Amino acid sequence: MCFGGGGSPATITMPDTGAYDRLAQTQFQAMRAAQDGEVKLKQAELTQSLANQQETLAQLRDVRTQRANDTAANAARMAALLGPPPPEKTAQAPVLGSDRAERSRPAGKRGMRIDRETTSATAAGTGLNITSGGY
Repeated sequence: MCFGGGGSPATITMPDTGAYDRLAQTQFQAMRAAQDGEVKLKQAELTQSLANQQETLAQLRDVRTQRANDTAANAARMAALLGPPPPEKTAQAPVLGSDRAERSRPAGKRGMRIDRETTSATAAGTGLNITSGGY
């Protein structure tokens, strides 16, 4: 019987795979950096566009504020030159108990009464409408 020859037992030597591991790790880091770089670039673009938008909105707000101030200043100048406007007729209080149609009214408590509109005898729906009820 032969058991594989004579001599000392064989020793298995593990190869040094650390170099391969370091190479793989370096490649993974390069891939992550490439992906993260694109994301960071897009994020930077987004941040920049938002900053530009905020700046534009601030400028627009300043322009509107300036226009409002100019309008108020112009109105104040015109008011100083022309004086206050005359009161409007509709701004005057009505006289209590007066009739806008200028009809004669009784004096006192009866003059405060609100008249109803009178219906015309020729208007539609006036008068007695009798229809034959199938007798």
